[in-house]
Amino acid sequence: MRETPGRLGTAMAALAALAALAVTATPAIAALPRPAASDWAQDGHDATHDGFNPDEYQITAGTVKRLVQRWSISTTGGATQQQAPIVAGTQLFLADSSGVGAYDATTGDPDWRFPLTEAPLLATDGDTLLAYVRSGELVALDTADGSVRWRKPIPAAAPAGRLLLDDGVAVVGGNDGTTLGAWAFDVATGEPRWQRLGLDPQWPVADGKMLLSRPYQGGMQAVDIATGQVVWESPKDWFGYAADPTGRFFLVGQDAELSKVRADDGHVVWSRSGLWGNPAIDHDRVYTGAEGEPETIVAVDLYTGQTQWQLAAGLTPSVAGGVLWAGHSTPDAGWQLEALDPVTGVPLDLPDAVHESGGPDRTVVTHGWLYTTDGATLRAFTVPAR
Repeated sequence: MRETPGRLGTAMAALAALAALAVTATPAIAALPRPAASDWAQDGHDATHDGFNPDEYQITAGTVKRLVQRWSISTTGGATQQQAPIVAGTQLFLADSSGVGAYDATTGDPDWRFPLTEAPLLATDGDTLLAYVRSGELVALDTADGSVRWRKPIPAAAPAGRLLLDDGVAVVGGNDGTTLGAWAFDVATGEPRWQRLGLDPQWPVADGKMLLSRPYQGGMQAVDIATGQVVWESPKDWFGYAADPTGRFFLVGQDAELSKVRADDGHVVWSRSGLWGNPAIDHDRVYTGAEGEPETIVAVDLYTGQTQWQLAAGLTPSVAGGVLWAGHSTPDAGWQLEALDPVTGVPLDLPDAVHESGGPDRTVVTHGWLYTTDGATLRAFTVPAR
């Protein structure tokens, strides 16, 4: 039976009163700062470390031919080890051996610089920039002006240490041969959340869980990133590469065998031998390396693990706008950048300036800009408006 206008008005008034009461009775909960989905806010794009930006719509297979370089930033004063940048909104953060600098992401103009003695790992939620100095410190900087919000010593000086940021929690750590561990902090305050000694943090976060390996005891644990509590364990000596874009599965490796593992219970969905290296993962495929075949990218079906194509095209791939990017080195030409159709592996035509701008790190594509570094010079490309 349809409501009459009078009865509908009465019902709506009652619902409004209940809603007002609920708002009055329940205190507001402040939302955690979170980067926009299209931001490239940490190594590998986001906490999944999947190298995939699903929200890029300007740099595509149809527009890569029109890419032009707009500006560049080179290391100065003897600095080395320029890292791939991270980007949040209109800010770009760039690390090298002399510290970290903030720049306008569209012009390259400098905002501020924070000096350090080595190139840190970076991650941001848009408000706070985290710089993990792997010789033993985590520094939190205000993204607006570079001022220090807090800094914490990390007991392990881990040359291959890792930094993860997810849902207001930062986890850092690794193995320096003497001290091994993972340390978690509240991003807003710097207060310790948890620590686990004797375990080595791995890259990805999936479904609020991260992976900790046990180098000296063997096996792996999946823990809640907010609490450090163990969710499941495996006797496998897996290395955690990435999580898929849904955040429901980990992609892990052991002895050149790549496996897709459920994040909730560690169940193996599929395994493929002969595959290794940091992958990129979109909604359909995993793009990774082939054992014994340098700079060969193998595309396998995300759901079945079956090979779809392979090509000697580069390392450390990233995916955005329906384009697969990879740095490729040759003895004669040095580093070059390749762009491939992710469905077929067919190379796409690039302007010479783009093709010659490759490097060993991931190509960063976000907000209509493509950023590459060869370790000494960051170059920024975009598609001109018609």
